[in-house]
Amino acid sequence: MRKWSRFMAAFIVFVLATASMASANWKSNDGQAQKFLISGKHEKQILKTLEKLGVSVEDDWSDDFNAVSAYLTAEQADKLSKHADIEAVEPDLMRQKLGVYNDAFPITWGLDAVNAPEAWAAGATGQAIKVCILDTGIDYTHKEFFKNGVSIIKGSKNFVNDRHPDATDGDGHGTHVAGTIAAQGVTVKGVAPNVELYIGRVLDDTGSGASSWIMNGVKWCYGTVKAQVISMSLGGAGSSTTENKTYNSAYTAGSLVIAAAGNDGTSGISYPAGYANVVSVAAVDSNLAKADFSQFNSDVELAGPGVAVYSSLPLSKGTSASTLEGSTQYASNSIEFAPKGQVTGQLVECGTAETTTSCVNKPASGTWIAVVSRGVISFADKANNVKAQGASGMILTNNDTALPDDVGNFTFGAAGTWPVATSISYNSGVALRAGGLGTGTVKIEAFDYAYFNGTSMATPHVSAVAALAWSAKPSLTNAQIRTILQTTVQDLGAAGRDVNFGYGLVQADAAVAKAKVTN
Repeated sequence: MRKWSRFMAAFIVFVLATASMASANWKSNDGQAQKFLISGKHEKQILKTLEKLGVSVEDDWSDDFNAVSAYLTAEQADKLSKHADIEAVEPDLMRQKLGVYNDAFPITWGLDAVNAPEAWAAGATGQAIKVCILDTGIDYTHKEFFKNGVSIIKGSKNFVNDRHPDATDGDGHGTHVAGTIAAQGVTVKGVAPNVELYIGRVLDDTGSGASSWIMNGVKWCYGTVKAQVISMSLGGAGSSTTENKTYNSAYTAGSLVIAAAGNDGTSGISYPAGYANVVSVAAVDSNLAKADFSQFNSDVELAGPGVAVYSSLPLSKGTSASTLEGSTQYASNSIEFAPKGQVTGQLVECGTAETTTSCVNKPASGTWIAVVSRGVISFADKANNVKAQGASGMILTNNDTALPDDVGNFTFGAAGTWPVATSISYNSGVALRAGGLGTGTVKIEAFDYAYFNGTSMATPHVSAVAALAWSAKPSLTNAQIRTILQTTVQDLGAAGRDVNFGYGLVQADAAVAKAKVTN
């Protein structure tokens, strides 16, 4: 199966308990305190009520809007929800990254799809615009984030309750998102390479984060950094009165918040993308069709490239694969969970490798590489069958004749003692076999880049286009930039706004041109 299909349920579903439902939902607490978001009509009344309950405030947002967070038992939450001065007592919901590893397809199609080079030619590169990315952090040392030897990261902060001393990315998702926006062109180039980059780590090393962490990050972005664009490639189910206040405050402060629509492939609404003052972003593939995982609903506002997006990863976290027969090299991917390494030896036809006797012409001794076709059994079973016959390497040939040059994107499903294994396209498989199966090489090595899928990947494209338009005329407001993005799209799907693409695919050159003449 394809790697990303294992991850398409890319966020955890949580049921939001409203104040009116509090008692029923909180009784499973078993007396243990859990974190809640608490909104009220007046700051002093909230604090006074909590004090009477003997509860300490954890996060205090009362200087921006009347809300705090606190740890409450079920009994305390029930009492608080019934208080006349309290508007909402809601669980601190979890949000997750909305992008997954892919490792396939063309490198630069996203830049071309949004017409970024044309916007650069018009003098808009994101200069003087502050973009604040809230995600898993960033690899501070990656060469894509240095210009003339100086880091382009202007500020960073960790909002996750763990032992990280800074916003170092322990997952990879945030570094990938940041590269899409601002990579300097060492290997890839971001859509808006001259923005002022700010990084808030609000998701942990598993890609998950509490709403309160994210809210604190949002407040830092609009309150301290004064960022024009806040990019959030994350989300989850369930809305929250208190969380929504955060995004209303960010919008009032002049920031444009842009978030991923979700990867569940349904009409469900992901938050924060679903809030009125947040731009919800869907994903398209290189054919400008809706990505099959992209959520579709009336909240979807804009679309961006979100399939096979190539960008930076923390150093050596990605992989690079190569497949050769003699001196002929074929485009290839590594199979997920295959080990790094290099194997050179005789290529041996093993068919669909459905038995441990399938490699009939294998050499009696020495190193050899199994050439395997896709079939009805799992890739893990194929690998185990050829390994049992003595193969040290494996080349999997795709059988997709509808996309004959697609190298595929496959997985062994879990870590194991697999052979060094790569995949090649259907056409390459035909050519490889036509060559007589001589000596070949498969190689997988660490790399600092990778392809990802997700509305997480579409979101930074839209965020960066917003920065390009804003850099063309920095005096414009967030509302004006939002309208410009909506009215300069490439309309996809049904005419006008629709649930799959919103208004359409963002177009940087048209947005820049319109920004320049907007008063």
